[in-house]
Amino acid sequence: LWPVKVDIGQFEQVVVNLAVNARDAMPAGGDLTVRTPNVTAEECKAFSYRELAPADYVVVEVEDTGSGIAPDVLKKIFEPFFTTKEVGKGTGLGLSMVYGIIKQTGGFIFCDSEVGKGSTFRIFLPRHIAEAKKAGEPGDAPAAPAKVADPAKDLSGSATVLLVEDEDAVRMGGMRALTSRGYTVHEASSGVEALEVFEALGGKVDIVVSDVVMPEMDGPTLLGELRKRQPDIKFVFVSGYAEDAFARNLPADAHFGFLPKPFSLKQLATIVKDVLES
Repeated sequence: LWPVKVDIGQFEQVVVNLAVNARDAMPAGGDLTVRTPNVTAEECKAFSYRELAPADYVVVEVEDTGSGIAPDVLKKIFEPFFTTKEVGKGTGLGLSMVYGIIKQTGGFIFCDSEVGKGSTFRIFLPRHIAEAKKAGEPGDAPAAPAKVADPAKDLSGSATVLLVEDEDAVRMGGMRALTSRGYTVHEASSGVEALEVFEALGGKVDIVVSDVVMPEMDGPTLLGELRKRQPDIKFVFVSGYAEDAFARNLPADAHFGFLPKPFSLKQLATIVKDVLES
């Protein structure tokens, strides 16, 4: 495959999100297929996507044999908060976040679907061609020596984390990112469930990482409830909204970290480490 320029952590979230959606579309089982062909600018004509600019791409296809998506629903699937899931099963931020990540790379994402036969998501990532370094012109001053990069920050830890996120794919990615660095991670898909987990653990939680918009109980309400039990609880909000959009509704003495969506898994590990050390 040709090289592409993407954030590995963010793209992992994209693939996991699409795979989880495919799983949910096949409750009785089925086939999940992932393909990764190179597609030339000339071959782009074979696709009937008007928005697709002709260029060389690496394509990632995620195909399922599930229930499919009705045409009137298909045109809305990348809109924030649009979801066909039951109440309590997701806020609908998953595919809009996928869309945002792909657009950040300069790529495209499309979905073809037929009710009763399944769906295919196609991601077009621009081929990356590294620019050759230009030789210095005669008389140019010698280039300054490159700075030695600072040692990478140690993002490992041993703390207990309560991860609260109603989107399965986002939660699964976060759990992998933190457990792989040594953290003990307990998960919850809503604020109500998070309180139950917190009580079951006897309050032995070092930090809570929570989405803001969730069914049943949102993140700010969860923080308020936890502070009644543990006033100095360390807390990180994860949100697609600007920080001040919800912070104004919190008590003036509420302290928390903030991680905007979309984020890389390294950014998640970094904010957890920073808040724990603050």
